[in-house]
Amino acid sequence: MKLFIAAIICITLFGMLVSFADEKAETDPPKVGDTAPDWVLQDPEEKEHNLKKLRGKVVFLILGNRKIRKEDDKWAEAFQKDYRENTQVNAYIIADMRSVPGFIPKRFIRGQLKKNPPPVKFLLDWKGEVHKQYQTEKKKPTLYLISQKGTIVFHRKADFKPEAYAELKKEIDKLLAVPDEK
Repeated sequence: MKLFIAAIICITLFGMLVSFADEKAETDPPKVGDTAPDWVLQDPEEKEHNLKKLRGKVVFLILGNRKIRKEDDKWAEAFQKDYRENTQVNAYIIADMRSVPGFIPKRFIRGQLKKNPPPVKFLLDWKGEVHKQYQTEKKKPTLYLISQKGTIVFHRKADFKPEAYAELKKEIDKLLAVPDEK
């Protein structure tokens, strides 16, 4: 009987240890130098966008929620002003849709976004999976710049400020100056 109880305790402790290790792995956001976690999301027109398929281009991600949409838009507007015509760089606002009440139909939200489109492509993260992967901030936009090879080269959690945007722009321009080596 003592052996049985000891085995149960060992199994329980092992399970807790494994659970703690998994939890620890989930709490570390991707850092500069890491390969960006892949995702597949839809825009309001239900067209799929996949980060892996964007390899070869510079990708700017603005991760936010409906409470900080104005700040997300400020980043997107500044980006559009400088890079609207450049096909080698894409920007996306990825919206955390978990806070949207369940009784509001998805088609209603998509319709509102079509009527009032954001400055850059808007992707809908209905389950918050991408926001969990990237460990976003609820009160400030979480920004990631991803190189043509899929590596994170810039990361900030910040409201829009011209000096912060200047840092981002410098990184984008540096990436665009390097010939594409897929």
